[in-house]
Amino acid sequence: MSKRSKKSLIGMPAAGTEGEASGSTVASAVSGAVAPEARGSFGGFIGPKNLVALVDNAAPWLFDGSHPASARVPPTSGSRLDEHAHHPLGWWSILKHADLVRATHAPTAADLTDYFALCLACHFASVATYVPTDVDAKIRHALWLDQTDADELRRMRELALAIAEWDTSGVSTRAVTLARTGARAERHSGHDGEWLSVLCGGLVGHWKVGDATNAARFEDAIDAELSREARAFDEVARESGRETALAGLAAILTHNAGDVVQVLGSKHARYVPPAVKLRFTDLARERFERYGGAFGRAAAVYRAVMASEGHRNYPLRELKQLRRSPELLLPIAPFLDDWGSLLARWPGFNVAERANIVGGLINGCRKIDGQEGYYRALAGFDRAFPAGLDSRELTSHLGARVRAELKDATLRKKIAVRRESFESSCAKAARAALAPFGRARRVAATGRAG
Repeated sequence: MSKRSKKSLIGMPAAGTEGEASGSTVASAVSGAVAPEARGSFGGFIGPKNLVALVDNAAPWLFDGSHPASARVPPTSGSRLDEHAHHPLGWWSILKHADLVRATHAPTAADLTDYFALCLACHFASVATYVPTDVDAKIRHALWLDQTDADELRRMRELALAIAEWDTSGVSTRAVTLARTGARAERHSGHDGEWLSVLCGGLVGHWKVGDATNAARFEDAIDAELSREARAFDEVARESGRETALAGLAAILTHNAGDVVQVLGSKHARYVPPAVKLRFTDLARERFERYGGAFGRAAAVYRAVMASEGHRNYPLRELKQLRRSPELLLPIAPFLDDWGSLLARWPGFNVAERANIVGGLINGCRKIDGQEGYYRALAGFDRAFPAGLDSRELTSHLGARVRAELKDATLRKKIAVRRESFESSCAKAARAALAPFGRARRVAATGRAG
């Protein structure tokens, strides 16, 4: 996914940037905050305690025992942080043992590995929440390039490759799951792109030290993941009636291809042979003979249906009540009718809080041109809340501006569209976007147009 703005999740400069927030400010933002660390307390990067505090701010249910899967995190042991990572909830075990990472202005090679593991866990735990941590550059570039010890690079390598087994379903609802007869369901999400970017970082780091043998392991893993995603897209594209899943996969594949470009298209990739970069970069934009052209077709569907939605959802970051439960995590937009209905019914909200959410969604409609997802969320809320959005109980908690905007003719017209009609129009747009590719295939096969 593309890099976020330089503003942090709680109104401060992003961690790890030149304007990184002071530790005391970060820590004080979290209830039951950890001891503060000074700015840049880990070799110029955000300190480990402050980093975990940011995850606590984004997903407190990972720390307070309220997540339904809390009891499934197995006990682990080890004096090094990566030793806790090798099971499906390894990212969670790392968070539980984060105190193994010390704040130091002069990190050793071992410290860099432990910090790498912590950054991975924090990123994977929070990237699909409303306020993800901003450590992308560290796990894609900086920590790979700074590591000079061969044994520590081996630890980083094995950890990066092991992420394939991590189960992040408890921290993300932005996924498409394909049922498999007689086998485990196959899940696709933006987390796959995060893993791809880590793999690309490992590829760069190993070519930097001239380790072609282990660089090839990363190349194989990248190829396997991209092939898996391409197969899934083509499978769903062949089946009528699965266009919502198709659009979701289109967004996932397009963003994940962008994650690869973020690393292999950067100046840091100068160590990687040109043929390797050509193999994996710009999959969504050119040379569609790679992976059967699935990424090009996905990009066409993405542009037709999903591009206006974005994936950062800045307007929702001020709605702190949305962070109370993993049940409230945002699904793939624009298909948010069910999510809007959930907000109207969720038992943990009072009317004032629901009104605040409605105001936030209306604010998002105003701020993000072309998006449809927030309108769909309002439509779902309208159907599920007693007396709908015009409820006197609800509107009594809305400000004058929001009440006026709620009467806007355009807004009312959009939320009046039935879910079935909206999703049908998206399905038609997706199929229309794929049509030119079908014609091109027929021409290639027969030598005739039409």
